[in-house]
Amino acid sequence: MLNQNTLSAFMDTFMGYGDFNADTWFIGMEEGGGNSFEDVETRIKTWAKRGRRALEDCAEYHQAIGAGHLFTPPVSAAQRTWDWLMRAQLMSEGKVHDVAASKDMQGERWLRSGSKTCGLELLPLPSPKTSVWHYNQYSSDPILHNRTSYLEAMLPTRITAIKNAIDEYKPRSVVFYSKRYQEYWQKIVGRKLIEVDGLHIAQSGRTSFLCTMHPTALIRGSGKKIAYWENVGARLAGAK
Repeated sequence: MLNQNTLSAFMDTFMGYGDFNADTWFIGMEEGGGNSFEDVETRIKTWAKRGRRALEDCAEYHQAIGAGHLFTPPVSAAQRTWDWLMRAQLMSEGKVHDVAASKDMQGERWLRSGSKTCGLELLPLPSPKTSVWHYNQYSSDPILHNRTSYLEAMLPTRITAIKNAIDEYKPRSVVFYSKRYQEYWQKIVGRKLIEVDGLHIAQSGRTSFLCTMHPTALIRGSGKKIAYWENVGARLAGAK
């Protein structure tokens, strides 16, 4: 079984990777992985040994858990979810944003401490997919009995924690990726996201909010996926 004190600290503290001072934050539902007890235990123990940070340095952390190939130059292929997020980030910075630039970014600075890039997760525990739930085998915590009990326990506190972080750091833009969870994104924003040009957007204070499709989602038609994410990048570049 997982150490309960460390597990609880991880669920209460860990928010994602990178740098809260980034102009743009990317927020997803939950991190992939967690395919075995050993994988989950390694991730949580490594996080604890490295200082129990709210935001980890993504490359250093993955190197520590044995997945450093994702960041070791030359990167052979951009990670599927990160690829389009990195391209949107690069475009917002006025830089080349093709696949080669995406791979370079992943190897050099993506979600690193002090990198001015930031990726948060609404839920703290990694999972291979939403239809899989192993945590009731790894812990006796009643919160982890099933995914429903996990969501009921964690969503209110995580939504509040992300809202508080946005209020404190005031990023210029926040990108929620996955329209499936728009209900939760709107609770973070505190208002309805309005559809404009294939995206759902809102403005609250100094922060522009965008809800996009998931980066791994298919878009049929030659060049349409590139055009979609270039639209995201252009909006990020123009955000005030």
